Amino acid sequence: MIEVVRPALTGGRIKDLALNTRLVLHGARAEAIAPVVEQVFDMLDDLDSVGLGETPPSFSFRANWK
Repeated sequence: MIEVVRPALTGGRIKDLALNTRLVLHGARAEAIAPVVEQVFDMLDDLDSVGLGETPPSFSFRANWK
């Protein structure tokens, strides 16, 4: 498993991320949602612990609905 180490999300970083995605996000609101965004990233990191096993390639999937 790859260990992802990212810097803490502050209001300033959230504001920069929002600008990169062309979203308007004011300073007070960026500070308010920073902990929520951190929690979302933590949940996404938890998905790394799920063992997927052998997953067949997508070209082997045949959708035959009759």
